[in-house]
Amino acid sequence: MNASTYEVRASQTATPVLALAIEPVPGLHVYEQPEELRGPGDVTHPWRLGHHSGLVMAAFDSQDDAVNAARQIADFADWTRPADDLRADPGFDLDGYCDRLMEKTRGLLIPR
Repeated sequence: MNASTYEVRASQTATPVLALAIEPVPGLHVYEQPEELRGPGDVTHPWRLGHHSGLVMAAFDSQDDAVNAARQIADFADWTRPADDLRADPGFDLDGYCDRLMEKTRGLLIPR
């Protein structure tokens, strides 16, 4: 997988921060949390699974775990759609998505 520059949104900064990311599933990015955004929990879970919009979905202890998570949830939605469209879609199974992440991965959900 090729890595590319990815814009990360963080509520604690006024300006988006750039990180190097891979896209294991179209629309889903995996990247290491940038140093300037790290908090206490990032010591054990520095890897992120994020939507292409820049929104973070979950945190992981390794890149492999984050990539596995992207593959586990690949069939829940067309992740290339805008985040607002996914949120408004009555067919999007949010509970199923959360359950799959919790059952099949070792990640921590990051609610938005």
